[in-house]
Amino acid sequence: MKNPEYRRSPSPTTYARIDAGFAGSVGATLQPQLRRLATVATAPESRLGRRTAEIGLPCPDSVRPDPVRPDRVRPDPVTASAQLLLFNPGKNFPLILSKKLRLESLSLLRFRNYAQQDVEFCPGLNLLSGPNGHGKTNLLEAIHYGCLAHSQRTRKDKEMIAWGEKSFVLRLVGRVGGGPGSAAANEPRSSQGMVGVALVQSVEYMESGHKRVKVNGNESKRLSDLIGPFAVVAFSPEDLDLIRGGPLLRRRFLDVLLCQSSRDYLDSLRRYNQALKQRNSLLKQMGSADSSRNASIREDVLLAFDAPLVEAGARITVLRRRALAELSPLATEAYGSISDAAEALSLSLSGSASPAEDEDELRVAFLAKLLSLRVPERETGVTLAGPHREDLELLLSGKPVRDFGSQGQKRSVALSLKLASAHLLEAKNGVPPILLLDDVFAELDEDRRRRIGEMVRGRGQVFIANPRPADLP
Repeated sequence: MKNPEYRRSPSPTTYARIDAGFAGSVGATLQPQLRRLATVATAPESRLGRRTAEIGLPCPDSVRPDPVRPDRVRPDPVTASAQLLLFNPGKNFPLILSKKLRLESLSLLRFRNYAQQDVEFCPGLNLLSGPNGHGKTNLLEAIHYGCLAHSQRTRKDKEMIAWGEKSFVLRLVGRVGGGPGSAAANEPRSSQGMVGVALVQSVEYMESGHKRVKVNGNESKRLSDLIGPFAVVAFSPEDLDLIRGGPLLRRRFLDVLLCQSSRDYLDSLRRYNQALKQRNSLLKQMGSADSSRNASIREDVLLAFDAPLVEAGARITVLRRRALAELSPLATEAYGSISDAAEALSLSLSGSASPAEDEDELRVAFLAKLLSLRVPERETGVTLAGPHREDLELLLSGKPVRDFGSQGQKRSVALSLKLASAHLLEAKNGVPPILLLDDVFAELDEDRRRRIGEMVRGRGQVFIANPRPADLP
């Protein structure tokens, strides 16, 4: 149904919740219109247990000065519009759970097609439905970047700056716990021991590559300080590249997962990458050494760089193997639920310096491997052994999915990996991660849509971007 009165509203709010005749999580300006909409809108109940209604929404693709606040801009409702699907989370999506991590709001400035946007979120299911090109995926990307300090779509932060601008700013506000009627003893606690703690993270990225990060008002020198409070698992059609793509994508999948559940892994990965960068730089210099004396000096320096690389690298391999031992049965269970198939899905780590399980033995084997590769490393100018050369092996009934799996099997395995990640993060962190689902239902058959819907039902805060409501379970 259309709501012209709402379309003329200057508020840029893009999320809302209709619950028992009350529209929550919206600006005060829109409360009367949404209350009226909640009382008159009727739509069939879906399998996710929501009541739906479509309304018109100003879209941030085109902006104009705000006559009330000339220093700000707002969407132009005349030249840009989209459709937002509002819903009632219903009994399957409790409004506030004591052991929940939830985002409350997001503010964007000069980010992608958003000149300026303030968004408030529901604690359960948040659904974006509208034409392609109106910023649904951009909004999910902003959430991902604010939580994990990187985009799930690009490795070039400069691409996220709005056209013609020189920087972007985003700010996330969230909370852990603090649900009404819950006992403080049962609430999740922050690292400082606070209950129902509010969390605020902001990032400013400049065209020059400089970044300013603030966590709860305190400026931080490291972007990695953003990682941890808000755990996120993102689903997208490109997840199929996890199966058919190269090892880099699968290593990145493991890194993103483990950095959110283990500070030990995050610190080890940071130290390893730093040592790897320095070592590769030295190898390039050694390859162009113009005398035996210089080569001897650089060999001594290279030995010095081997130590931190081996120390951090062995730790990374051990933590990856432990994680896969926990992730594999979860992925197998998820795969069986999605596909109803008899094949057994297994995960393993390949390309390690040694199959040894003991960390000390791994260090010895890793160092021996590096020493044996001195000549080819000088020739190529890169380190040829270590965690950066490992791969995540995905097998169905003992056969590589990449080589022998059908398109449907590959898609089901990719979804299973993400669902298993969500379960593992919940087990490790004590709260469900935030789920971002970007148009993942379009290429699934009705049965698989239903199964995915059942698996994300009631799993904390979920964001779904989909241009076609008919594709939803």
